[in-house]
Amino acid sequence: MITQPRLSLPEIERRLCDVASVHLGIRRDKLSPSNSFLEDLGCDSIDMVELIIAVEDEFDVFLDNDRRNPVGKAIFTRQPFRISDLAEAVYIQHGSGAPKRRRFWSGKIIDPPRLSHLPFTQLSGRWDGKFGKREPLFERLTRDSVPSYRRRSDGMRCVKVPASLVEIGCDLAGSLSDEGPKHLVQLDAFLIDSEPISTTAYCRFLNSVGDVTGPILTEWFILETEDDRNEHALVVRNGSDWKPVPGTEEWPIILVSWFGANAYSLWANGRDWQNYRDEAGDKFGSFLPSEAQWEYAARGPHFQTYPWGEEPPSPERMQFGQHSRGIKYRVDTLPMAAVNVPLGLSPFGLHHMAGNVWQWCRDWYDADFYRRDESQSRNSVNLKSGRVRSERGGSWIGPAELCRSSYRRGRPPFARGRCLGFRCVSSVEDVK
Repeated sequence: MITQPRLSLPEIERRLCDVASVHLGIRRDKLSPSNSFLEDLGCDSIDMVELIIAVEDEFDVFLDNDRRNPVGKAIFTRQPFRISDLAEAVYIQHGSGAPKRRRFWSGKIIDPPRLSHLPFTQLSGRWDGKFGKREPLFERLTRDSVPSYRRRSDGMRCVKVPASLVEIGCDLAGSLSDEGPKHLVQLDAFLIDSEPISTTAYCRFLNSVGDVTGPILTEWFILETEDDRNEHALVVRNGSDWKPVPGTEEWPIILVSWFGANAYSLWANGRDWQNYRDEAGDKFGSFLPSEAQWEYAARGPHFQTYPWGEEPPSPERMQFGQHSRGIKYRVDTLPMAAVNVPLGLSPFGLHHMAGNVWQWCRDWYDADFYRRDESQSRNSVNLKSGRVRSERGGSWIGPAELCRSSYRRGRPPFARGRCLGFRCVSSVEDVK
């Protein structure tokens, strides 16, 4: 169901400059999101505490920066700390509710709010596509046994999956022929998105790449006028800007082709999105996960039927089996779960690795691929051109059987679906 629309990041930045102007006594025309609080505005600790309390009240949010929220902590420890950074902290705490305090000036919290799921960190607005030594593509969030990072291009939390010798496929009775034989694949370490890509992040991509021609947009996600799926399109053009349909900002992007997914994956990783067709099959021609990477990230290095193990699926574990014959959906009644809702959780803490939306993979789908020697090569991926690209994970529409971690299928790369989205991988080289 559609939730309360969220403010975009540029809108928050504008309003935050208004609040800062009043509370810091600085003329509004002298403030911009790029101003740093210490170096440019001369704020001291009292100024910052007073401003943060005012901002919490203005936006009805709780600006949590403790270790339970590693993204918030990473934002608040940036140097220099700018108005745009504080705006980003406000953005990800949407819906948290301002804390209750004994007195406005005391800062002592009586009833700090608790979110039912992780903050939504995927960004709106635009990205200039530049990164380097001063502002690298990734900022580190945790140093746990499974390190996590945040990708600056789109705000995505990414998990580093360690190198391992991984069991791929399934030989159990009842499994389909394309799932076997089960075999071992050596995979190098890689980063993978903790969530599917959202409508918000996809609009950020569209707004960042400039004036893209109509034929390319049609190849990515624009449907023919007579296509009845248009009523379920989750992104719309407002002048020169793309925006999510209000209330769907935290939903996974759907109705996107393999081409549209791959273009995003290249852009988000600081590469040239114009190579989105991946015709040469270059090493960095795509940042969509291979089938082997996806299956490893979904269930870990050893076989298990679902990301959580062998226990049967339930609505508390994943979003599946929501459709009944004859149901007609409006855009606000599509039964999808937000990307940051902890369903379909993998051993690495990834969301929706079973159910909610199918996810494009890089491979060309081949039902016989696991029977060929190259399926057991290091960092296995099928780059031999075919008719269809692979997709994994199941969705909100189908039965639990299709959500098994080893279940394989494919669609033509130009195909779209109301239950088909994607997530990206990233190179560990980019975090060094």
